[in-house]
Amino acid sequence: MKSQTNHAIKVLATGFVVLLLLSLPLFWARWLCETILVTIMPPDCREITLRPSGLVPPELENDPNVIRHSEVQAWMGIVEPQFIMLGIGDYFEAREPGGCRSNIYYYDIDKDRDDETWMYFDEKIGQIVCRYTHIERLPDKTILQKKVQLYTGPEGVSETADKTLGRFVRPIIDRRLWDWRRLTLYDKKLRRFFTINFEERTVINGPQLGKDDFHKPVQIGLLDKNPSFLSLHWRAPQIKVSEEDARKKRYPGKDTIPIVERMPLFDDAGPYLFVLDETGRIDLLDRETLEFAGTAGHLPAPRSLFPSKDRPTPKDLLAYEVFPLTFRIENEYRGMFAASVCREGTAMAVAVFDEEGKLIKSDYTKATKYRGSRSETTPSSKAVFWEVPWAPTLTIAKYILENLHPPILSLISYTTADSFEAAAGHRALFILPNSFIAMKGRDVSKNMAEKLYAGLLIILPSIILAILLAWRVGKDATVVGLSENARVFWILETIAFGLPGYITYRLTRPKITLVTCTNCGKLRRPDMDRCHRCGSRWHVPELTPPTWRVVG
Repeated sequence: MKSQTNHAIKVLATGFVVLLLLSLPLFWARWLCETILVTIMPPDCREITLRPSGLVPPELENDPNVIRHSEVQAWMGIVEPQFIMLGIGDYFEAREPGGCRSNIYYYDIDKDRDDETWMYFDEKIGQIVCRYTHIERLPDKTILQKKVQLYTGPEGVSETADKTLGRFVRPIIDRRLWDWRRLTLYDKKLRRFFTINFEERTVINGPQLGKDDFHKPVQIGLLDKNPSFLSLHWRAPQIKVSEEDARKKRYPGKDTIPIVERMPLFDDAGPYLFVLDETGRIDLLDRETLEFAGTAGHLPAPRSLFPSKDRPTPKDLLAYEVFPLTFRIENEYRGMFAASVCREGTAMAVAVFDEEGKLIKSDYTKATKYRGSRSETTPSSKAVFWEVPWAPTLTIAKYILENLHPPILSLISYTTADSFEAAAGHRALFILPNSFIAMKGRDVSKNMAEKLYAGLLIILPSIILAILLAWRVGKDATVVGLSENARVFWILETIAFGLPGYITYRLTRPKITLVTCTNCGKLRRPDMDRCHRCGSRWHVPELTPPTWRVVG
């Protein structure tokens, strides 16, 4: 019994090592194909321009003096995604002050004044710690500097870590810390928004969200993800600089100037604060009352290889960026722009929403082909796999590599296609959320039966290979003399895991030299009483010692 247990452990350990060692080169080969595919994308598959942008009042947009209408542009990056896919970007973002995963909210040092300012969340005490230098000008015009360290909880601010301040549990902060003295945050556990003013040492509590409230914020204020992979920009309508202004050099080096200016902070929504929900919806939060004031819009859905859901969640996207449009003079929120990149990094979408949260404009990346006077467009997610030079070769190579993956893991990738965060899917080793079968699993244009049938066709080479290897295993197991239960186990295991299963069998099969059976003439095991091929008994000739011996 102990021997059987040890053998089972040996088989499992060997199988895991084989699966790991085989998955590593397959991972790097797939990663290389995917990276090259993304890198060779043509420029028109990386850029979207909407002109006019749609949020400027008609009397300004159509002013006779306007020589260029407003526009919103979005670009996808080229090199940086390689680091994001490997998790290096996430690693440093989790440790960089101000990063979306970092508990260090702010850090700044002035070596000339020997001044250090920092702010972080202390998980042990559940409070936000802020240290800065308070500068006070005395009546005699001398300046007094004092180091101040404050502890902040839901119930107030103090210079000591007092339990009466309460505890934050799972805070999400507004990362727009242009002025670190004022901080807005949301606590997922407490279900409440807070505004902290460190100079006035006050904490304003918003109303607690009820248990039946549908809001589930995941990000507030500055809404972006992997900003190095996506850039979003807005340009106001331009008018030509007048001769008088040019003569007086009021706008040196400029031929045109904007007819209207937005707020200097690109993420300033006037009286509101953006709140991103886990469903992908973007809500407006009143800065003063800390209550929801309506919906600003939602994250747009890029056109992936197979049609996916119209409302992607933040974890479904490799990158996104959202910013509002607020005019400087009126300080009035006019609407917002949003751009997003699909999880494979092959498509982008841009959407424009008015101040009431209604979609007024949208577009997606595409490749354009010109045939004489006619032009044809193809979504970039399809063009990048088939229409770019060398893309078909890389696509076929990626497909073959995916079909060397165990069929059972490919089927798990199909069923869990939406379960993994988009950036994490690029560094997956065993489950492949960005494989072709997983893309099919996210297809919303087909019913469940049609999707499953198409998914099985996609991994048909993998299934055929697994069946052939299982046939060889079954044939060899019969020759080796494994029991019927053992043969069934190895056949099923090889069908499920394919090449790793077959290699595991070859490494753990019994290492016994076979002999020829005198009854059936086939190879049999000498360690069994009966031939495992014909069932005849094992006759060993009797060895009788000689009656004589040689003596010295």
